[in-house]
Amino acid sequence: MRKILIAEDDFFIRDIYSKVFSLSGYDVSIAVDGIDALEKIKAQQYDMILLDIMMPRMTGIDVLKNVRALTTPSKNTPIFIITNLGQQSIIEEAFKLGMDGYILKSQVSPQQIVDEINNYFLNKEPLPQT
Repeated sequence: MRKILIAEDDFFIRDIYSKVFSLSGYDVSIAVDGIDALEKIKAQQYDMILLDIMMPRMTGIDVLKNVRALTTPSKNTPIFIITNLGQQSIIEEAFKLGMDGYILKSQVSPQQIVDEINNYFLNKEPLPQT
């Protein structure tokens, strides 16, 4: 079972994402703000991190910077930004910092986000040896 951390400050969105990912077979942890997310990332290894950009106490961009600066295996954890901010400058900055992908929340359903993450893992799996 893949472990995923969802860092989202909006209770309603966080609850929906948590339920949809759980029903899709993920072991879900949640973080309510950027500091909470960073503490959880330092304490446990995840298979994927979903970060909202606009969070209290620390933005998703700052969490991304901090994770990529770690000296633990968490440094290489795939990170997707989930946001309603579509500004190209923010997206470019996040890619430069090591973001693996981004999803505009307002343009997709929670199930489509799960599908996007499933597709990411399918494309990253090593080919079977024959």
